[in-house]
Amino acid sequence: MNEVLAKVYRGKTIESIHFGSVVVVDYSGKLIYRIGDPNFVTFLRSSAKPFQAIPVVELGVAEAFGFTQKEIAIIAGSHNGEKKHVKLVQSILKKIGLNKSFLQCGTHVPHYYTALGITPPKKRFSPLQHNCSAKHAGMLAICVYKNWNLKNYLKSNHPVQKLILKTISELCEYPEKKIKIGIEGCGAPTHGLPLKNMAIGFSKLVTFRSKNGITSQALQVVADSMWKYPEMVSGKGRLDYALVTASKGKLICKAGAEALHCAAVLDKGWGLAIKILDGTRRAVNPASVEVYRQLGILKKSHLRLRDLKDFAFPSIYNHKKVKVGFIKSDFRLKRTK
Repeated sequence: MNEVLAKVYRGKTIESIHFGSVVVVDYSGKLIYRIGDPNFVTFLRSSAKPFQAIPVVELGVAEAFGFTQKEIAIIAGSHNGEKKHVKLVQSILKKIGLNKSFLQCGTHVPHYYTALGITPPKKRFSPLQHNCSAKHAGMLAICVYKNWNLKNYLKSNHPVQKLILKTISELCEYPEKKIKIGIEGCGAPTHGLPLKNMAIGFSKLVTFRSKNGITSQALQVVADSMWKYPEMVSGKGRLDYALVTASKGKLICKAGAEALHCAAVLDKGWGLAIKILDGTRRAVNPASVEVYRQLGILKKSHLRLRDLKDFAFPSIYNHKKVKVGFIKSDFRLKRTK
């Protein structure tokens, strides 16, 4: 049931086609727009980070350790690994009495270099620069607060991971037993569920919908932190940051690996989930921008903004840096009855 979302042209000829699905739910969780399969099951990957940050606030951990809104935002994000991001993760760890040696996320070339097309220096990077380091620091903060084991915090049967699973199940309205469990690139559990339920979770993030008043307050704190400090949720050169900037703060966005894009529209309370079936990010970027254009959140003039146009209209270059093709979004959202 996945449908064509983007076409890749070499010259004027279609060379490749990317299939996928888009789901949009309203403030009550009702499906209002779609294309493809709303029930397609895939992993949340890093789009889960806002939900993984909820227990940090809900349990009183953030208050106990004096976390700032910037620190909450970066816990809910996938940062660029810039100096300001590293310092913030260090601050979180210092407040909970730990250091980078406790992080089990591993290392990779920071997104700062890959997103901006900068050749990285030939050196060994720190776990602090890993895009998931703040998420891990948040998990460790819960463990310190609860006096839970710090060495095996990534195991799926660890109390902190059980707590996160319960949170995702409740916010996304999907039974714990049905959620598929995989392993993230950073070593943490990742959660598989239908796109519609992901969208429901993001809708709740900005409508603060929960039967539990404390959870509602935690949702508000996390959402407000992400809205105030989008540069801590991602960073320059990233689609999430470009969308929030272009929309003038109407969106909260959180990308996931393998071409997943999840978001919420603040003034409408809508939740969105966009997935490219083959996991190619080159297609999810223009498809996501096109979704916001069709929903009226972005105008055509926004698509030409310097920080957004390369995502909206990606070009293909050969090894001599000559433009030889382009990627074009090609779909129409369907309004559900």
